[in-house]
Amino acid sequence: MRKFLQFSLMLGLFLATSLDLFAQVTLTGSVSYTNGTFTYNSGNTTAFRVCSGVPISLNSGSAAAACAGRGGVARDFFVAGSNGGGDQQEITPAQPGNIVRITVPGYFRYCVRCNNGDMIESDPIFFIPSSRTEEGAQCADVILPVELTSFRGNSVDAGISLEWTTDSEVNNEGFEVEYSLDARSFETVTFVTGKGTTDQVQNYKYMHKINRPGSLYYRLKQMDFDGAFEYSDVIEVMREKTNNGNIVIFPNPAKEAFTITVSNPDRLNSSVKVTDLLGKVIFERSFQAGEVDFFEEEISSLTQQLYIVTTRIGTEITSHQVANLN
Repeated sequence: MRKFLQFSLMLGLFLATSLDLFAQVTLTGSVSYTNGTFTYNSGNTTAFRVCSGVPISLNSGSAAAACAGRGGVARDFFVAGSNGGGDQQEITPAQPGNIVRITVPGYFRYCVRCNNGDMIESDPIFFIPSSRTEEGAQCADVILPVELTSFRGNSVDAGISLEWTTDSEVNNEGFEVEYSLDARSFETVTFVTGKGTTDQVQNYKYMHKINRPGSLYYRLKQMDFDGAFEYSDVIEVMREKTNNGNIVIFPNPAKEAFTITVSNPDRLNSSVKVTDLLGKVIFERSFQAGEVDFFEEEISSLTQQLYIVTTRIGTEITSHQVANLN
């Protein structure tokens, strides 16, 4: 009887310790929508529905408290796994706020390893992407869209410097930067990658290397990962004639490449030639009168320390040196 009682006590102590290893570490996930912030607890075997890509803030219990009496904390970390039974992997959530996102069904745990070798894990918390929140609201009604708070452009020697800011983004793949000469017919000049989903302020910049004088018009085409898009308001930037006259070379000095832009509003006979110091022609092109009013060319694969750019517009000939810093 005594041995049986001793065994029962030891078994009870083992079970209590085993359960204690899980009970001492907690994990919750909180999600903010326009209609409020909601917290979901681990230990629920049914997955919580969240909007795809929305930021989920993982809030863990105290690692120090979990390892009290076990020699202190050796390390703590998060793991993620697939609801389909895939192996869990250690992850590092985005900071600040231990932010993770769900685009496929998955779960998270918070793990603490103590200096005595004990591994303590929280219960898992399961999420599944959905068109509705756990509370039943339509995601389209409660997630923050891409909030463009400013969009402006300035004329500088190198071209048009564009800057824009967002207060928040949801499912934002990025921005197509478009420009026009008449504010009606636009063409795309570049694509700037967005931040996906975030509630943090984001600042963007793009330099449109252009030397065409007069009014230039710009707009942004914000594009979601699901193909939806929306245009910004159109802004006008006045491009004056630069100090370099009809030619802009940017950057100078160069490192990997430089771009030549030539403005020829009167459509005169013109030409552009790039040579090295030995006179070897790297690039050359000519235009007949009436052919072009603007020309742009990128010179890359630079191997020499110095290049000479010679332009002719009508009877006016100019020469510029371009240093290569590579």
